[in-house]
Amino acid sequence: MPKIFVNTDNSNPKAKIYEAGKVGKSAAAVEKKMQEVVTAVVGKAPDFVSDRSAVGKGYTIRIKVTKVETAGGQTTYTVHPEIVRFPSSSGKGGKGEEMVSTLTKDPTIGVQGHSEALLLEGIEAVTENIVTKSLPLMRMDMTKR
Repeated sequence: MPKIFVNTDNSNPKAKIYEAGKVGKSAAAVEKKMQEVVTAVVGKAPDFVSDRSAVGKGYTIRIKVTKVETAGGQTTYTVHPEIVRFPSSSGKGGKGEEMVSTLTKDPTIGVQGHSEALLLEGIEAVTENIVTKSLPLMRMDMTKR
């Protein structure tokens, strides 16, 4: 079986894969960290690739910071992952995305205060966990395509 492509290209501002606008001034750093971690984890998996050498059927692991709550000196960030088949499929209604079920609860990151370093550390750990759990789901789904 050919390697499974994982799209990590976050350069299109209208179709961002990694979104962290809710974190404020640290958004660009958080999005960059997400992309780096996804690329690194995928690069270590023997049957996956994130470079364009295997473009074909694959997946996009979309990660978005959906909620930021501050209480008592602690900031909690909620992260929502999605696995989307790549490329978009065409049907009667035009192009659309096909989601792969993740069946997971959105992870949260707790940071004391507003430390960007601690936020990036938490984002790195959560993103690594998301991608690691996504790989088997993508493998199974690929057999259905």
